[in-house]
Amino acid sequence: PLTAKELKQAFIMEVGKLRNETDLASVSMALPALPPAEPLNESDADAFFAAELNKLSMKERDDVLQDIHGVSDVMNENPEFVKRSTAGLLVELEKIPNESKMPYLLALEQNPNYVQDEKFLLMFLRADRFNEAAAAARLVSFFESKLELFGKDKLGRDILISDLTEEDRVCLESGYGQILSGRDRAGRAIFCLMPMCSSIKVIESKLRAIFMVFMFALQDVETQKRGIVGLVYNIGAGKSTDREAVWKAAKIVSILPVRFTGIHYCYDDEKIRLLFGLAMFVFNKNARIRCRLHFGTPMECIYTLMTFGIPSETLPVSASGDLRLEAHHEYISKMRKSEMARKRSCIILPGKYDVLLGRGKPLQKHNGNLNYHYVIEGFHSNYEQASKLEKTKLAKHIVEQIQGQGGRFLKQDETGCWVEIDDETARTKVSHTFRNHRIAARTALKKAAVAQEVCANVAPVPTDHRRRNFAFGATGMQLAQPAFDSKRRRVEDSRGIGDR
Repeated sequence: PLTAKELKQAFIMEVGKLRNETDLASVSMALPALPPAEPLNESDADAFFAAELNKLSMKERDDVLQDIHGVSDVMNENPEFVKRSTAGLLVELEKIPNESKMPYLLALEQNPNYVQDEKFLLMFLRADRFNEAAAAARLVSFFESKLELFGKDKLGRDILISDLTEEDRVCLESGYGQILSGRDRAGRAIFCLMPMCSSIKVIESKLRAIFMVFMFALQDVETQKRGIVGLVYNIGAGKSTDREAVWKAAKIVSILPVRFTGIHYCYDDEKIRLLFGLAMFVFNKNARIRCRLHFGTPMECIYTLMTFGIPSETLPVSASGDLRLEAHHEYISKMRKSEMARKRSCIILPGKYDVLLGRGKPLQKHNGNLNYHYVIEGFHSNYEQASKLEKTKLAKHIVEQIQGQGGRFLKQDETGCWVEIDDETARTKVSHTFRNHRIAARTALKKAAVAQEVCANVAPVPTDHRRRNFAFGATGMQLAQPAFDSKRRRVEDSRGIGDR
């Protein structure tokens, strides 16, 4: 086993051998399978991290900060650019020696349609911001890890839940690794690693669970384009101190076709802080400089994460530290249903500007639906005055405006997955929405008129001693008045004031 010092030297030397500084996906595979026997020194880890930050230009620093705080833009992808980049990726793969890409070649032999599918290759290009050489290195490392985890007979196809062992499935359902139910303020999916959730000790089962959760989430193109926020929650009872598990988990996420726009490590014990420093040696440069550490209680860490655009209501843990796994169990259920349907176009986590078709308050409160109704309101008067042809054009314009914001019109199928509807159906939906707004406006006007009429006909409330008899109405007041006058005379006679 290497010492910490030898590990750092080997790591830096390996990085220096690569043609491009971002070709770091293959570095994780070149590092030893196990962490160094000697624990990393805190000053070494901090110095290594600080040295990389100091090398960044001002623009690179700004890019990092924008990514971490969720204010960065999505890369524009036109068809010609995508086609050229895909061809360039295949050229870069050819340049890698055969002896260094044997698992990739084996997968290619088993199923070339799977390995060279444009949608599959695009995942790796997006993970490395269309750096073709880096994407090629990541793709080769991906098949090496897939071979180690699942065997050679599954290299040429997607991995299914039915391919997992019983221990793998228990770990998958435990919430050890999970995609949260909501996105951050930039519309990015959030992956959360919670070591305390799983009682499974077999590290390979944990790695297979991580692999499955990520690859299912990456079926969504929106998630590929915007990247993923990583969150490691290592707080409270059951927190992990397993250095080997941290090392191997960091290696597996480094080769998956995912771009981390930020990684947050929450902990409540300074003794385990260096575990994350260990993982930083494995992460590629772009992920490593986007790492942030948060020390404190569950409530303190939750509030800190909120400042980075991560909503507290999506976190699988409460401020008191209680676990909330209902959303994860629903996610696993969607995985199973999707496998039965075998739909690769299934959208697991709707985007920030997606319009969700259906009924119920959760859908009404979705950001994309609120934005959609705001757009509809802006064109309501124009739509009411337009001709039939003009209404059709206006509906088409609104669909294009939503799509221009990055939104889609989605509906849930029988498996619970969201699928995109065609433009014609979306335009019909827009027309229906305009009609519903018109009906709602008329109903509101009628209610307001009725309420105004009721207020106008209500008699003023008495302010004298007759208030208590007001409920009787006019007739009641007349009937109650003699009894009231008789009582008043008796009181006055007893006081000696009578008619004097």
